[in-house]
Amino acid sequence: MRIIIFIIYNLIIYPLFLLIIFFLSIFNHKIRNGFIGRFQTVEKLNKHFNKVRSNSLIYWFHCSSYGEYLQIEPVIAGIKKKKINSIILLSFFSPSGYDNAHNKNVDCKVYMPLDFYWTISSILDLVRPNKIIFATSDLWYNFIWVAKRKNIDTVLIGAKSKKYFDKKLSFLHYVYKPMYRSITKIFTINKNDAFVLNRYIGDSNSKAVYQMGNPRYDQVIANAKKILDDNKKPILERENILLFSSMDSDDRNVVLSHAIRYMEKNKNLQIVWVSHEPTDQENKYLESMFTRRDISVSVIDSIENFSDNESRVKIINIVGALAKLYWKVKVAYIGGGFSTGVHNLMEPSVAGLPTIFGPNYNEFDEALEILNNKSGFCIEKGSEFIEILDQLLNNDQRLLLTSAAAKDLIDKNSGVSNKVVEAILSH
Repeated sequence: MRIIIFIIYNLIIYPLFLLIIFFLSIFNHKIRNGFIGRFQTVEKLNKHFNKVRSNSLIYWFHCSSYGEYLQIEPVIAGIKKKKINSIILLSFFSPSGYDNAHNKNVDCKVYMPLDFYWTISSILDLVRPNKIIFATSDLWYNFIWVAKRKNIDTVLIGAKSKKYFDKKLSFLHYVYKPMYRSITKIFTINKNDAFVLNRYIGDSNSKAVYQMGNPRYDQVIANAKKILDDNKKPILERENILLFSSMDSDDRNVVLSHAIRYMEKNKNLQIVWVSHEPTDQENKYLESMFTRRDISVSVIDSIENFSDNESRVKIINIVGALAKLYWKVKVAYIGGGFSTGVHNLMEPSVAGLPTIFGPNYNEFDEALEILNNKSGFCIEKGSEFIEILDQLLNNDQRLLLTSAAAKDLIDKNSGVSNKVVEAILSH
């Protein structure tokens, strides 16, 4: 079966995939940048690794996008701390990761090379990695198979169960099974995923599946430590500010009109609005929605101007400001729950913020944990959002308990990256 899948993958699936990517790259500059970047990978690797000594410790980390990178960032730091002279190679599938990941611990950053058998084989002979570490789910057939044939250990961090694991009539069930079976160690976030993965993989002497937790918690903890203590007020000492974070049009359409009506009744409430991808068009639309109800609004282009601005609504027109903003507000609505999936819930939790989000959260373990420990709330419609918001802003005891639960969740999940590092470095 494996030989048949190998032939189908190399003669049909992967060439067809590249053809689709090429077609999409004509219309999308991000896809185009990633596609072109793959053809530069071999040159970059040759330039870097031809100078590397043959006995060097080399760890190759691969992830799809920036979100997955944040999961492995503390693991990279941990390995570099324990193996000071090791070389870290980091590869990405998506431009969102390649363009935004800046890490002094990374020695070489590239796009994932084209997954042709001979290309991968020659690259692994050049790089000679001691271990290859994948984040979550971006697995490539030839990459994993060739690594196994060359006796290179592979590790998968943050593995999740998939629907096709139990669907024996699904083609994906048979495509991915040999890949998972070929991975040396698999680390899951929760026990259920570990159980399902063990059942899917079946008998395999080289297999080890461990429930480890999510190392991304350590990443948000480390980032929070970089924020000055003077900017970290206890929840009850903060101004009456509601933060809309990582908002897209689907979430905006559910909650915006309700938020405006609530502001009209509660004159002491302020709003900070951060779009997932800020644009002039979206900012102008938001401005018009607030100003037509005589609510003062400003577009902020610098976080330094935040405190001096007296408008009741502040629209943030920059990226990368959320980590600091979470410490200035009392409640956060996190976008994505009415579209592709709720965005980062860990950053507001580390700031002790109660969070509210939409119903598309089941793929995110931290969302399930937040709901279970009652530090966050899921809504199905805008009226529910206002009910929860009103209860939090007008009941200091409930706000304080919810804030404490958020911090407790972070504390409970700290230290995972150290366990992952130890497991990677062990034989």
